[in-house]
Amino acid sequence: MAMDYEAPIEVQVEAIKGKVAAAAARVKELGGWPPWVEESSLVERIPNQGDTNAPGFDAGTACALDLIVREKQKLAATLHGNYSPEAVQQVRDEAKALDPNSETTWWLAACSLCTEGNVDQKKFLQQISDFKTIAADPEKRRAAAQQELDNMSKRFHFDAAIDPEVPYGTEDGCIQGAYLKGYPFAVYYSKNDGIYFVGTYHPTLGLDDFQWSDEKDGQGREKSGPVFGSKQFVKCANLDELKAALVIIKPKFQAELKAAHDKE
Repeated sequence: MAMDYEAPIEVQVEAIKGKVAAAAARVKELGGWPPWVEESSLVERIPNQGDTNAPGFDAGTACALDLIVREKQKLAATLHGNYSPEAVQQVRDEAKALDPNSETTWWLAACSLCTEGNVDQKKFLQQISDFKTIAADPEKRRAAAQQELDNMSKRFHFDAAIDPEVPYGTEDGCIQGAYLKGYPFAVYYSKNDGIYFVGTYHPTLGLDDFQWSDEKDGQGREKSGPVFGSKQFVKCANLDELKAALVIIKPKFQAELKAAHDKE
């Protein structure tokens, strides 16, 4: 992707946004996203001028910009909007060796730069620059992937105030770390947003009929409900709403929760 590095930051970011928008349909098709996961979920990660709290760079963005080589994009595209037991098992299997050219290594390397918040346009461009450096060197790519894999496994724990049986963390990647350890779902509390996220790699959390709050954040964004329409990834405005959701979610996954705990 050729960039005019002499152009103002906002011009560079707008050009990137155009490339991501143009590639979004391809990435969605490659990843087999369900209809309710919108292509716009890629573009909406990119900070607008004046934004300081955008989600920023992730592996899906890397696919859209072809920063992950085209033939190794399928897993990263899938995990952006279509988590599945098969995709998670692929990561578990490939993580054992972490071949620099495996899809898992590429995905983890991109994840190593994802912060899910506190990203302005300057930081976003730096994330892209940093990933280009990693992507160009197989050993740097593998090292970044290994570090991210190690970090993921340490990002979740169990908190009695949340639920003593449910994996929980306050760092981005805690949910994925729980998945790789065999847990069917997990909770992430975003200190940046002040809300709870619940994710699973199974087709649904079973919250289709859940009554979400209509609470909004300071920018008018919903604090509750499916994220980008996903049935697998939702946000809860507060602890009470999270606990109400867990009452529905936990029975669906009780056997897998127990099996994962037994392996610890």
